[in-house]
Amino acid sequence: MSKKPLDLTPYEADPESRPMTLGLADGSYVYVQDTEGTIHILPDGPHRHPRIIGSAKPVDYAGDLTIVSGHVKDLTNLSGTYQFDDVCGLLKVAEAIQKLGFTLLPGAIRFFPIDGSRPVVLRLN
Repeated sequence: MSKKPLDLTPYEADPESRPMTLGLADGSYVYVQDTEGTIHILPDGPHRHPRIIGSAKPVDYAGDLTIVSGHVKDLTNLSGTYQFDDVCGLLKVAEAIQKLGFTLLPGAIRFFPIDGSRPVVLRLN
């Protein structure tokens, strides 16, 4: 189920925002999965989620991820702007990333409960 950002400011989309594709440089990124299923990314930074697609549009999921040597080392639901608390949504994002051709390293998918309890590794490989 899609969700609007908590910050409803209609930011313009950041010009660095783009769909996630193979060949992504190593680094930390924030992502949103739009309502059409496309995963859009931006280099990580403060309050970047609402600027990925802009205009306070709803998204199906959001979080952050880390790429190392072309592989996804970390994939989470961490986003103060969207605060998704749905394990299934994170697993769907992981599947979509794998369909793009990325390998998720063992232990990469970590779900952070909204209540602040310890993160849970959802899939070891």
